[in-house]
Amino acid sequence: FPSHENLRGQSGVLTLQKLTVDSFERQEYLLFSGLTDQGKNLDAETCEKLMATVASVQDQVVELPQQIAQRLQAEAKRHAEATIATSLETNNKHFAEARDKLDRWAEDMELAAEQALKNTKEQIKVAQREARQATTLAEQQALQERIAKLERQKRRQQQEIFDVSDEIQDRREALIDELTRRMTQKVNSENLFTIAWSVN
Repeated sequence: FPSHENLRGQSGVLTLQKLTVDSFERQEYLLFSGLTDQGKNLDAETCEKLMATVASVQDQVVELPQQIAQRLQAEAKRHAEATIATSLETNNKHFAEARDKLDRWAEDMELAAEQALKNTKEQIKVAQREARQATTLAEQQALQERIAKLERQKRRQQQEIFDVSDEIQDRREALIDELTRRMTQKVNSENLFTIAWSVN
C-alpha cells in the first residue's frame, strides 16, 4: 500500500462509511476506503492520514467514472464484510470463554454437592456400625439421634444436588439466549461522504 508521503503528485477518491452491527450489543465502525487514479487501493491508515492533512476544499461536484465508482463500492463492501467477520469472531470468542467458565463452575458445583452427600453417607454407615456394637441404651439413643440427624442432612444434600442441576440448566439456557442474540446480527451501512482528493 502507498504511504501518505508516496501520494505526492497523485490524486484519487476516498469514501467513509458508517457500519452499524446490532447483535448482543450495538457496535459502530467508521470505515475508510480509497483509490488512487492509477487504481491502487489505499489502506485505512493512509486514508486517515489524508483526512488529517491540512487541505483546501474545492466546493465542486465531481462525477466519478462508473468503473472507479464500482471499484470504490467494492472496496467499501470488502471492508464492511471483513469488519462483520471480525465482529462475529469476537462474539464467538466471548461466547467460548463464557461457555468454558460455565462448564468449570458446573463441574465444581456438581463435584462439591456429590462429595458432601458421599461424606454424609459414609458417616451414616459408621454410625450404624457403631449402633450395632453399642452395649447400653444411652449409647443406642445417642447414635440413633445422630443417624436421624445425618439422614435429614442426606435428604437436604440430595435436594441440593437437584437444585444445583436446575441452576446449571438455567445458566445454560441463559447462555443459549445470549448466543442466539449474538448470532442474530442486523447490519446497516451508511455512506457518510465520498470525496476526490489530490496531494500536491
